[in-house]
Amino acid sequence: MSKENLIRDSLKLINEKKFTEALQNLQDAPEKDANIYFLIGSIYLSIGKLDLAEENLKESEKLNNLNFSVFHNLGIIAGIKKNFESAKINFLKAIKINENIDSLSELGRIYSNENNFDEALKYFKKVLTKDLNHKKTNLRVGNMYFQMNEHKTGLKYIQKATGLIRFTNNGIEII
Repeated sequence: MSKENLIRDSLKLINEKKFTEALQNLQDAPEKDANIYFLIGSIYLSIGKLDLAEENLKESEKLNNLNFSVFHNLGIIAGIKKNFESAKINFLKAIKINENIDSLSELGRIYSNENNFDEALKYFKKVLTKDLNHKKTNLRVGNMYFQMNEHKTGLKYIQKATGLIRFTNNGIEII
């Protein structure tokens, strides 16, 4: 089977939540490249095998250090392991390659948890500039404002996250 077909078939299995089968297909590949190591690492992350996930993602990084998703997933793993400095480094690497919403929001969450609200807000604002109604980020911003005892502002973001109000280019829309 060609590498392209192997990856396509494995992605189909992943979408069907057949992680064990997808993992077996990828591990049986005669030659592993950055994409295959990335998929193997991502599957291990999905099933909670963090050390194996990290090992395969680092192999992927060695072969291609321009895949922002590798660094995002390494940031997630570091965060789960409570290594927040490593998580920040990896999210910043991901953002440098591609200012993706998920890495920006995760980095903002870490800074918010460290009570570094100015830095957190910097990253949260970048997310909300790209997607004003991003639920996870609105929820995080709302919770951060609650921590800061700015309850009215926090409630506005919580309501936006829960879908009770929506912000559009024309202003606020109550649902």
